[in-house]
Amino acid sequence: LDTALTYGDVVQRQVAAALASSPVKRADLFVTTKVPCCPLSGSGHCQDPEFNGSIASDIKKDIAILGNVDLLLLHWPCDTYAQTLQAYTDLEQALQTGVTRAIGVSNFNASILERLANDVKVKPAVNQCGHSVGAHNASHNPLIGGDDATAKYCADHGISYSAYSPLGGLNKIDIWTNPVVIAIGQAHHVSPAQVALRWLVQQRITVVTAADKASYEAEDMDVFSFSLTEEEMATLASL
Repeated sequence: LDTALTYGDVVQRQVAAALASSPVKRADLFVTTKVPCCPLSGSGHCQDPEFNGSIASDIKKDIAILGNVDLLLLHWPCDTYAQTLQAYTDLEQALQTGVTRAIGVSNFNASILERLANDVKVKPAVNQCGHSVGAHNASHNPLIGGDDATAKYCADHGISYSAYSPLGGLNKIDIWTNPVVIAIGQAHHVSPAQVALRWLVQQRITVVTAADKASYEAEDMDVFSFSLTEEEMATLASL
């Protein structure tokens, strides 16, 4: 389950209710949440009254709603590197107190990751960025880590790279009508969505996706019954 403080209290409480009512044991579920970096920004989500510029207080509020989590991420870099470093230090403190099992970041590119790695005690376990077929090269979100260079940096330095919007929705990529994706799916008797997800999984990139139908969720989970060829992987990478 992937959520964030910026998704709003209603969503957070819905996630907490789902955890409480689920027949699945909590130990068998993995919950990720994210806290924003808002000091001095005064724009966007940072105008919301619940964000007072204190990462520590935002973490406290998040945990109060969800309970302890498995992964806590800094949702995006701060206005300055000094603020980012301080915010990440608050995440390290949360890890030390046991309210999360791991910490990481989201929307960080390779350059800020490299700088951060030299200044923190606990290396980010995860970097969650927008990354998908058709939206992953140097022209796609390099400032917020959506590019191949950031994915490679993470792979080379033991940071799990996680792709949100793995079907390209936030980047307005329509994999369902792309003739190349459709053809590859037909060759394997799978859907375009399964092709797009398998392209990521086969690169050892984890995926964060959503569905509003059980049939879609089952389809998204079924990406281990087939493999893409090296040629198909390269073709998809070229889109």
